Amino acid sequence: MDHAGGGGDRDAEPSRAGGRRSGGRASAPRPPRRCTRPAFLCTGAPKQVTGVNRDGGYTEYFVGRAGFVTPLPDGLDPVAGAPLMCAGLTAFNGLRQAGAVAGSKVAVLGTGGVGTMAQRFAAAMGARVAVVSRSRRAEREALDLGAELFVATGERDPAEALRAWGGADLVVNTAPDTATGLAAFGGLRPDGTLLYLGMGAENVSVPPAALVTGRLRVMGVPSGSPHDLRDTLAFAVAHGIVPEVAPVTLDEAPGVLAAMDQGAHRGRAVITFA
Repeated sequence: MDHAGGGGDRDAEPSRAGGRRSGGRASAPRPPRRCTRPAFLCTGAPKQVTGVNRDGGYTEYFVGRAGFVTPLPDGLDPVAGAPLMCAGLTAFNGLRQAGAVAGSKVAVLGTGGVGTMAQRFAAAMGARVAVVSRSRRAEREALDLGAELFVATGERDPAEALRAWGGADLVVNTAPDTATGLAAFGGLRPDGTLLYLGMGAENVSVPPAALVTGRLRVMGVPSGSPHDLRDTLAFAVAHGIVPEVAPVTLDEAPGVLAAMDQGAHRGRAVITFA
């Protein structure tokens, strides 16, 4: 339904709202498959993914196996909830796979779709949240969502700012490049983790001495399984986490994509069908 593209907060496609199965509302982040684990763990995982290298992401209807789609919880509007199927799933599952818990200090790098979801989920988990972005454009929103620290990298070194904060247990890179995460690596506390949910083509290169002496980790999480999606939706409903969306028609999608390329679009656009 929603696909953030390539790796990171580029919002490369508007969300697709809808999806039903016999007996109730249902969702699927990608076309259902026989394996319920993340695609990279499945034997014979598909080499074509809708919205990445296969057309069909904007279809009005699709037929899926009932056992491999996720029922929408009661009270969740399918239009407002569409971004939870990709950005939300990626953020929620990444946080819990990396060990975010109540009281931990989580620094989120990036304020796009995945970054905003990561911030909201981390706060709902009881974590203390810092947000790192290139400018102060999203500062007010970040503070309103519960962040106790906002760092604009155009004004201050992110690792230095995080160390002054006392260090982060978890640094979550949602930016569509690798360097952003590396720039904040020095802000980790001992036993901390640098988590990549967004990345670029360049390799991850960290100082081995710091990695060893600080008992630090670097890891990545691609997204999640249908079971993870069920947990994501349940957690979102329980904590009132609903993305801000802008419903658009299919004919309006090209204009939204153009605005995204220009960096002029904020929030999540969701294609709806009458």
